[in-house]
Amino acid sequence: MRFRQVVDAGRDAFVEVSGDGIVTEWSAPAERLLGWPRAEVVGRPFATVLSPRFAEVFRSGLDVLRGETEDGARAWAPVVIELELVHRAGHLVMASGAVFVTGVGAEFRVGGFIHGTVVETPVTGQPARDRLHDLLTGLPNRALFSRRLALALEGRSGQPGSVAVAVIDLDRFKAINDALGHDTGDELLVAFTARLREAAGADVLLARLGGDEFLALFEAPGPAAQVQAEAFAGDVLDGLRHPFSLARSEVYVTASVGIAVSRRDGQDAQTLLSDADAAMHETKVEGGAKHKVFGEAMRRQVVERLTTEHALHRALDRRELTLFYQPVVAINGGPAIGVEALIRWEHPDQGLMAPDRFIPVAEESGLIIPIGAWVLEEACRQLHSWRQGGWSGPSGSVEVNLSARQVDDPQLVATVEGILAVTGLPPENLTLEITESALMRDAVGALQVLRALKSIGVALAIDDFGTGYSSLSHLQRFPLDILKVDKSFVDELDGSQGSEIVAAVINLAHALDLSVVAEGVETERQLVALRELGCDYAQGYLFSRPVPAAELSATFSLGA
Repeated sequence: MRFRQVVDAGRDAFVEVSGDGIVTEWSAPAERLLGWPRAEVVGRPFATVLSPRFAEVFRSGLDVLRGETEDGARAWAPVVIELELVHRAGHLVMASGAVFVTGVGAEFRVGGFIHGTVVETPVTGQPARDRLHDLLTGLPNRALFSRRLALALEGRSGQPGSVAVAVIDLDRFKAINDALGHDTGDELLVAFTARLREAAGADVLLARLGGDEFLALFEAPGPAAQVQAEAFAGDVLDGLRHPFSLARSEVYVTASVGIAVSRRDGQDAQTLLSDADAAMHETKVEGGAKHKVFGEAMRRQVVERLTTEHALHRALDRRELTLFYQPVVAINGGPAIGVEALIRWEHPDQGLMAPDRFIPVAEESGLIIPIGAWVLEEACRQLHSWRQGGWSGPSGSVEVNLSARQVDDPQLVATVEGILAVTGLPPENLTLEITESALMRDAVGALQVLRALKSIGVALAIDDFGTGYSSLSHLQRFPLDILKVDKSFVDELDGSQGSEIVAAVINLAHALDLSVVAEGVETERQLVALRELGCDYAQGYLFSRPVPAAELSATFSLGA
């Protein structure tokens, strides 16, 4: 007790560790220097407050010292050392002091009086030697955040709900970067960091994961961490109602926030981060600008997605993927002028699976790139085969959907050119469909891709028109040939307002010199209405369901 009173009264911090690196003493000055309360540090590895480059060296030094005391106690003169320590708030502290060794065996101890200097704070930036902080924002990086999270989980073991993590991601940041430039993008990230600090307060650890993605850590007794995390998320989202006044412009942004809360003993930091990230991505899928807490239902979805992803890896090799085709017909009758290729999965356990069950997983995992290439080649081969069998003429075409991930692929144009060359299909007989949302996600980048595809000679269609957030000015700039009216609008053709909307879309398309295809036509009444409105083409169950190639060849007239 007297020893602790002495070291607590001193100016320098006193720290002592055992032979296996566990903190055994931590004085009041050490608490003030590094921000870690004694109760949170004693009994835990000293390496948790060391920078990565010193942690391994320190462990090795302990092994050497412990080995040199095995033959009996020795008199050790104090040795002056320097260390890089990590403050509880995340910044770096350079420490130096006199360190000595005492005891042998189970009583072996390394202790010392040290004093330190703060080399940087998250606000002012960092020296080059600090590997634990982000250069742009000054926030701790993922390595430091993960260490702090692991310590928090260990310290509150057995207290479910006492630790929470939030992942914050700006919505459509790439579009802002592309439109305003990377310097303005960096300026926005710095300004956003300041708003995060305001929402977080002094007790919340913030970090930058990378890009426009940030992290926040919450610790509280009992199940209060989730309450704090959700209140923080609400403050962040409310703060984004006000624009950022940057050097070149005023910018409004929104954010998606995912939250995960500790649920059980032994839960590791990586799992908690992955859960929060999954919640954030789920929020993105639902349109962003809100927060979502990871729960059991979402956990089941994540497991299902992982299972689907693993099975998709094998599906291509095992030839489980197949294409169905749906005819596109002239609105005034006559043979099919083309077909749309639609992917299906003959799952070995679940049977025939529609694309909405596995395409989102393929897009998220990146598997859509090889799967999309397979679809494109298979569809081109099939149309070439049909054309050799009598379906000839430039009006006969196959339509293939491109996902947003494929549009972003720098190899897309080369892939299309290569497949046309291998299959022998003329480029004018291939139509590539891109959804409205995919085009508008990054309009500048999409415009460049579409121009390159157009130079090959393929036709381009905008799919699901009217379901997203089209800008007329962008629509005019895109080198499109076809506009496809979404089924949701065709379904409303029995009402006067529905007719007016479809008429407006058709007139807009014709004003832009685009052909119009109505999707999802199921009744004669819809067909008659579309014909009266001047629509050019139609597809839907009224003519044929999507069917395998052999069935379509046998039952539907395929002519020029």
